[in-house]
Amino acid sequence: MFNKNKFFKGRLIVYLSAVLFVFVTGSTFKGEDDIYDKINKNLDILGKVYREITLNYVDEIDPDRFVAAGIEGMLSTLDPYTSYLDERSRDQIDLITLGKYGGIGVTVGLRDSVVTITEVMNGYEAQRKGLRRGDKILQIDGKEISGLKIDDIRKFVRGPVGSVIKLKIDREGNELDIDMTREEIILKNVSYSGYLGEKADGIGYIKLDRFTNNSEQEFTNSLKMLQANGQLNGLVIDLRGNGGGLLDAAIGILNKLVEKNSLLVITKGRKADSEKKYFSTEEPLLNKNTPLAVLIDSNTASASEIVAGALQDLDRAVIIGGNSFGKGLVQQFKDLDADSQLRITLSRYFTPSGRWIQEKNYFKENKSGVFLNKDAFTQMEFKTLDGRKVLALGGIMPDVKLDLAAESDIHQSLINNDMFFKFANYYLLSNQVDKSFRVDDNVYNEFLNFLSTSGYIYNSVADRKITDLKNIGTQKSFSSRYNELLQNLENEVQAEETGELNAAKDEIKRSIEIEINKRRITESEQIEVTFPSDLVLQEAIKVLRDRSLYDSLLRPY
Repeated sequence: MFNKNKFFKGRLIVYLSAVLFVFVTGSTFKGEDDIYDKINKNLDILGKVYREITLNYVDEIDPDRFVAAGIEGMLSTLDPYTSYLDERSRDQIDLITLGKYGGIGVTVGLRDSVVTITEVMNGYEAQRKGLRRGDKILQIDGKEISGLKIDDIRKFVRGPVGSVIKLKIDREGNELDIDMTREEIILKNVSYSGYLGEKADGIGYIKLDRFTNNSEQEFTNSLKMLQANGQLNGLVIDLRGNGGGLLDAAIGILNKLVEKNSLLVITKGRKADSEKKYFSTEEPLLNKNTPLAVLIDSNTASASEIVAGALQDLDRAVIIGGNSFGKGLVQQFKDLDADSQLRITLSRYFTPSGRWIQEKNYFKENKSGVFLNKDAFTQMEFKTLDGRKVLALGGIMPDVKLDLAAESDIHQSLINNDMFFKFANYYLLSNQVDKSFRVDDNVYNEFLNFLSTSGYIYNSVADRKITDLKNIGTQKSFSSRYNELLQNLENEVQAEETGELNAAKDEIKRSIEIEINKRRITESEQIEVTFPSDLVLQEAIKVLRDRSLYDSLLRPY
């Protein structure tokens, strides 16, 4: 049955989306009247197509889902950060902006196609009711969840604060029914702060994981705590893996680190008069003579890059690690109606030196042809405040670049097949583990034995190529000599793969330690035990301890 309310709601969303679509993409129109003529004409066509399909298509169409698909189709021609969010995405919006949502304090994932609890947060309902990493979820509120997408399952777990959720759990073959009440889950922005090594060295460390409304306050509290508990002779800010968040949060944190009235970031939108410059408005909380190091990697993005880029351009910090992600675009949320919002890219941001650090230029590529303004950002080289050369595009490039060995194929295969997760389950069934668990050779050899009995098969690139060659030989009826040569090659590959496993030994041991420690110690302790083997962090400590080295890295060359 056709629902008129849904139909008119759909038309409203089509109308609003089309207006925003034209607003975002621009046009060749010569005047405002021409713009609105085009809007009206295209809205009329869209409305007729929507009505015709919804009413007369051979099979019944869901009007809401159909219009949502149309909106997503339009937005797919833009950058990937512009997106349509309906009422089902409310918790996602709260997570991005506020760093909180209604839930029970678990993270879920698929393990062998079974929904499994992969993280249990400290201090929340799930932990209080005894849920554990590795528990399998069979039902939610009496409904079977097998076959659902993981994003849909997360939406089942989350919900209004105070509402009850009923889980049926499989724990090592035993089924448990557990009732829980959803509560407000607040994600920490600062997952670790403290002194590194000997407190007398005075090297502080703050790991910042995201930028929400609470980030500035948490960062400020952490910095003040370090200053109150010791002589802060240097500070490491770890932004690795930090995908960003709110622009205001980045600006708030920069205010604590740089001199008052310093230019922090520039944003520029579609119109010539849209440029906005943000300056620091406070005296810094960190003494200007205290050396500062910022750690970045390929997952450092958005607001994290605003912080790293400003500190680099102002010669306030040494940036250490690998190139950052390269996201130079700023989004805002726009209400469409009571239940839906548009997350829309409204501006580019530029570091104080004028750099646009965007890695992938969606506007220049213009594959869908919707962008009429093909501005080219050709200037690549810029200067910091003291005259050091820095480059635009391609993310933030560190002052000390550490080319860490790339993750081995076999290690990635073990992760993809959940072998570390499975081994932790197996190992903890028969072994008592103290805090700060370390993997010795005995544990490593037990892991190898576990692999051999678990059915795990490492299907390398070479293995896949040999399989292809075997198939070709079968199809072409090649001689037995061909098959013999392939068998010899396969034997050689297996021998090399044994060597590959041994070469990845340290990498594998670290992952075993991390997985088992996740079940035994707090998040802060998990971070702490990685310090000795963290080569990027150790480099930062070396730089901060050697003032002459630190100053030389910030000197023009």
